[in-house]
Amino acid sequence: MKTKVLLLFVLASSVIFISGCHKDYSTTPKAKTMDDLQISQSFNWEMTQEVTLNIGMDIPAVTFQYNKVNVYLADPTKGGELVYQGWTGNSNPMLAKVRIPTGVSQLWLQLIPYSGVGQIASVPVNASISYTFAGATKMKSANVLGPDCSAATAPYTLIGSANFTIDDGHTYYIIASYTGDITVKDGTLQICGTYTTGTIDLKPNNGKTSTLKVSSTGTIGTVSAPVTIKESKDGLFQNWGSCHIAGVFTPNDEVENYNLMTVYGQMNMNGSSGNFINGGGAYMHIEDKWNVINQATNLGTIEVEGDMECNHSIFLNSCALIVHGNFHLNNCEFTNQTGYLKCFEEAYMQGGTGFMKLYNGSMISTKDLRVNADVTGYGTRNEIKVTDMLRFDGPKVITGPIETAQTNGVMTSGDMTNFTGGATFVSFANILNTIPTSECNPEGVNPPPAPVGNVFTGTAVYEDLWPEKGDYDLNDLVMYYKFTLTTNVQNKVTDIQIKLYVKAAGASFQNGFGIQFDNLVPGDIASVTGYNLKYNYITLSANGTESGQAKAVIIPFDNTDNVIHRVTPVFFNTVMGAPVGTADTVTLSIHLTTPMLTTALGTPPYNPFLIRNMERVAEIHLPNYVPTTLAQNCPYFGTGDDNTQPGIGRYYKTTNNLPWALNIPVNFDYPWEKVSVLSAYNYFATWAESGGTLYTDWYKNLAGYRNSANIWHP
Repeated sequence: MKTKVLLLFVLASSVIFISGCHKDYSTTPKAKTMDDLQISQSFNWEMTQEVTLNIGMDIPAVTFQYNKVNVYLADPTKGGELVYQGWTGNSNPMLAKVRIPTGVSQLWLQLIPYSGVGQIASVPVNASISYTFAGATKMKSANVLGPDCSAATAPYTLIGSANFTIDDGHTYYIIASYTGDITVKDGTLQICGTYTTGTIDLKPNNGKTSTLKVSSTGTIGTVSAPVTIKESKDGLFQNWGSCHIAGVFTPNDEVENYNLMTVYGQMNMNGSSGNFINGGGAYMHIEDKWNVINQATNLGTIEVEGDMECNHSIFLNSCALIVHGNFHLNNCEFTNQTGYLKCFEEAYMQGGTGFMKLYNGSMISTKDLRVNADVTGYGTRNEIKVTDMLRFDGPKVITGPIETAQTNGVMTSGDMTNFTGGATFVSFANILNTIPTSECNPEGVNPPPAPVGNVFTGTAVYEDLWPEKGDYDLNDLVMYYKFTLTTNVQNKVTDIQIKLYVKAAGASFQNGFGIQFDNLVPGDIASVTGYNLKYNYITLSANGTESGQAKAVIIPFDNTDNVIHRVTPVFFNTVMGAPVGTADTVTLSIHLTTPMLTTALGTPPYNPFLIRNMERVAEIHLPNYVPTTLAQNCPYFGTGDDNTQPGIGRYYKTTNNLPWALNIPVNFDYPWEKVSVLSAYNYFATWAESGGTLYTDWYKNLAGYRNSANIWHP
């Protein structure tokens, strides 16, 4: 209330203070008054806008569901301001609502996937924004370049459909398409085009070489018409293209795959010289059963539709091995070197001379695990995840830096003596290990990331003479706020912390302050702590919300004097030359009964209001924000200068559409006592008369925006 109290206050003050606050208002730059402004009736004096976000990702190689998304007001590589953080996954989009300044036309989205490689995108601002980060689907490739076909010349090119035998040591090329059986006894067959139908038989003569090469442009067979390949000892099969092999594939020497190889039926690696090297960037897909005898190295992805048996062999897995059936080791030396083994049925470590070794963050993920051969870990901590049965057959152990987790922490047979040398056994809920997802390990293991604290700041300013107009110095109450929303990995708010700091109270009234959550009922809040109430006109429910309210309402303080420390008897931090007072920070902690998306909860500062002079029915809200239940039948509506019309949703505006409160999305520098905002901020009038379309950032400290002499400073 700005009346003759100011004059009485000046007379009661010291000579120094009198001379300091005596101000010749005639020196204030001339400007039209607030009543002279031509304001559209539809203008709500908003300096912020709510934006609903639906941010997803479609990157199959990154299956971890908690990938961070940051939202910025400008390019983050150039210092853009962070306004929101959340989590997204391939089937778990980030759903959120944020409040941003009205002048922002673009938002910048940054994806930080758990496997490391990020993306940044800019999107135009609309009321609802949907965006999906997309990426490649292939898993790790050895990136080995295949041979080119530039040397293909007659007479060493094959065309047509005749059967053919290579027995002269030369390289023959298929550069278009070919149908027919080809036998390689001495020489090389290089496929640069398409081999459609037939059998390729690598059958070297004694002491000769027999090689099949498929270039990156080459194709052998199709999914619907696979071909047959035979390989005898001393043969070599190298693939950089696409190969579809029919029936039982029984290579007896070296096979190297660097792209896509599909075997329909069975793959039996027999013979003492059998060696399979896979560096495929796409899936090495083998159906039915894979019998590994002798040696195999996986640098890419091998996917087995049926069972896999590793018999009397040496297997090095340095990427992804996926077995949809059973995985059995029988006298097999199997080493996971930062590798990933996924088994959809039973992984059985059989006895004999075999073993399983895990190095440096390797992982086994299986439905059932049966241990009858030692499993040993080395280097950084490794992980074994078992969703169903974990069984030890006898005294075999899991030893070394390995964390083994079973869904409920239960063993079908065995006990803690089966874990030695630092190995641990836990339930899924107690997993401590962290292995990031990657091109080779799409599952990973990691506890859910810590909750995110999203911070929203700004200033709510009030004129407290309602229903009469004030002087529009916007300093009867200047409330700086900081809302911190604790958000879990489902992007749901669990807790809200509110910090409030009274910067100024240029009024003689003893005003209270409240916040209504328009989208919550009192039962949605489990508890509220931190309020400062002394004057017995506020009644609280057991959870700390105000009683008698249809919506959730909290009252941080019932009198400004509870939280400020005056050095002058009336006006607090608004009068030129007066000593500066301080205030206590009011910190409220709100715990929600059930976590809630911001799309349902809404955005800070929600619906903040002033309680005028501790008269509970006299609330002052932002323009068109609804009063609480206790003020819905306020007798002041429609009196004085107030033009509230509840029937049409019009609240707290004058006839010429002026407000009594504003929400400003910065730490606002307010005018001196009795100085209109028009005289302090040069573009306030332009902004207001344009309906908020011009000078949307009028409140900033930019060149030409302010008359600094009219703005309070200590």
